[in-house]
Amino acid sequence: MENKDRAIRILKMYESLRKGREIHKVPFCTEHGISGRTFDRDIEKIRLFLSEEYSGEDVQYHFDRGSYQIPSSGEGGTLSLLELQIIAKILKSDQVLEKGEYEGLMRSLQSVAEKGEREEARKFVLNEMGQYEEKTGMKAFMKLLGDLLKCITDQNIIRLKLKEGCEKQSQVKFFPVAVEYHFSGFYLLGYRPEEEQELVAFELDEIDSFQMTLQKYGKEILARYSYQEGKELLKNLEEQRRKD
Repeated sequence: MENKDRAIRILKMYESLRKGREIHKVPFCTEHGISGRTFDRDIEKIRLFLSEEYSGEDVQYHFDRGSYQIPSSGEGGTLSLLELQIIAKILKSDQVLEKGEYEGLMRSLQSVAEKGEREEARKFVLNEMGQYEEKTGMKAFMKLLGDLLKCITDQNIIRLKLKEGCEKQSQVKFFPVAVEYHFSGFYLLGYRPEEEQELVAFELDEIDSFQMTLQKYGKEILARYSYQEGKELLKNLEEQRRKD
């Protein structure tokens, strides 16, 4: 869904700026597949939020380097109350997580709040958790995502069990190489043993479960994947679904 994709992108942008990193427009647009105009709108939304919250901070443009940065940011280890609020609001509005997962993540964020703001953070987190409403029929997401990412890191071959009606084969042997987000959700990307050159994708909602095998695939398979190829595949899948 486009709104969710935009929210996650802006959150990543804001997180990088708050850590004192410089964001260069052209590489960022290329990586996320967006136009320069969309990038400018994202920057303006962050600037507007900072001004409305009277944070005293602003996103500055370095003309000589062609980059954006929040000056004096970059102190690690803790989250300001403002940072915690931004993350919580984005996650709540998009309903990405099951209620229990949302509450667990919010408690983790609360635990790293800045010392002088911990009581305010505690009150805010309790209020947000009370207001959170998960989507009907939502299954635990973070564990599935975490397990799949671990398999990718370890280059484990897996067997996917797909939900009924998703594909003719209910069991698929698979070489997982990436998890990416696109307009309609999160996707697992990889290759099948019989078609190692063709990148394929399964939406996480299509996966009922998976089993890790004792086999591993080679580094050349992991190296074959590129982020741009993955985004192009997901874009084509989205266009095909719209036609159907």
